[in-house]
Amino acid sequence: MRNSLRTGFAAILLVAAGAAVAGGYVLTIDGKTSELDLDRDAQILVDGKPVTVRLQRKEQQIFSDSGFQFEHPAAVQPTTTDVGDGIRQIMLVSAHGNGVIMQRYRSIDPTAIVDLMVKETTDEEVAAGYKRKIVSAKRKLADGREFAGKHARTESAGESWSRFVYALSDGKGGGYLVLAMMEDGRAEADVAMLDRFWKTLKLD
Repeated sequence: MRNSLRTGFAAILLVAAGAAVAGGYVLTIDGKTSELDLDRDAQILVDGKPVTVRLQRKEQQIFSDSGFQFEHPAAVQPTTTDVGDGIRQIMLVSAHGNGVIMQRYRSIDPTAIVDLMVKETTDEEVAAGYKRKIVSAKRKLADGREFAGKHARTESAGESWSRFVYALSDGKGGGYLVLAMMEDGRAEADVAMLDRFWKTLKLD
């Protein structure tokens, strides 16, 4: 019974010979491959009969790396970088420049560098004539753990930005740092992306 179910499942997924369209995804079943594209119909065989199917990507996806787990829109994919000294960086930034930069520290407690990060991300604007206001800020996660940091707001005649630099120690000499940045007049999709990030963020 189990073998027959497996065979039936394979038959449903296999694209009929000669009917596959070259695409960006390769489906392999029992050693046979077929190329598929997202959001394009393809012909497959079910019990010897052709059936039209479509491969689609979920609008919201789950990302997990270096102690961070969160949901993000499929249209904005996170990127990861090892920046050295045991620091892993993850970026989730839209085409408008809004989003978050996360860093996982293994041998440095990032709570000690919050003020430095605020300066690094805003000093250039201040030098260009922007006004800057810095206040303390906190952000509590769903599991009860709480980030502490600073909210830096920069303003000029043409634009204004809000940047939040948060840090949390892991109690082992390392920790987590999150820089969240958003320009006033931002796109609704960017606001929704950042809101969902905070609601779904989990740390190891």
